[in-house]
Amino acid sequence: MTPALLRDRPETGRVAERVVRDIWSYIEANGLTTGSKLPPERVFMELFGVGRSSLREALRVLSTLGVIDVRHGNGMYVATPPPIQQASPAAIFDATEKNALRNLVETRLGIELAAVTAATARATDDDFAGLHAMLDDQQARLRIDPDFAWEPLGFELAVVEISGNTWLYEVELMLRDSWLALSTGLRASVGRHEEWLTEHRAIVASMRSRNVVQAQRLVMAHLNLERFEEDLASSSETPDQQIQERHTPRGHLGQVTERHP
Repeated sequence: MTPALLRDRPETGRVAERVVRDIWSYIEANGLTTGSKLPPERVFMELFGVGRSSLREALRVLSTLGVIDVRHGNGMYVATPPPIQQASPAAIFDATEKNALRNLVETRLGIELAAVTAATARATDDDFAGLHAMLDDQQARLRIDPDFAWEPLGFELAVVEISGNTWLYEVELMLRDSWLALSTGLRASVGRHEEWLTEHRAIVASMRSRNVVQAQRLVMAHLNLERFEEDLASSSETPDQQIQERHTPRGHLGQVTERHP
């Protein structure tokens, strides 16, 4: 996988998410019910103005959610046509439920540990070059603008993609949407991007050396519930408090690991 492809992938994911909503709307607008046959791929590609890869990614998500049934050689059919609001990632994850953040972090941990294990075994030199290019770009942007905030879970999605497991990728996409739906405090810059960047580089270094145990430990340290709880709470702070927090020195990866031996 080339660095360019890695940088392009998050955009492809966003297009696919839009196509998922478009197909849901198409099913509802046309009054399609269980068993109704859907148009072929080329019709959807022309109707929504998207490429084959984005369309097929959207179809995989809908198939995983049980909305459509893809019968190879016989077309696509509506399986269970739920309203959009019932099938969206925001509905799958209830941000108001008790222990919502903890549940989401634990789910991320399961997916990302599986992904880093597979990626450590399968990644090529080009894959690692792509990850390094992504991190180098983020570091360069941070030097220009200390308040720069990259799209959440971009690095994690790149690692999941390298694993070659499309099911893990689809679930991680939904987790990314749920993560953003939980609170703007987790989207906003909270002064941790240098800290995260250091941890991401350490994970890549362990993967590159094929040290799967070390890579797993670093992922577990990175998904620090206490730290995320602080970030979530930061959304309720005043602007002056947030500025002071951003310019307060943070701990490095070793300190994070000490909290999670």
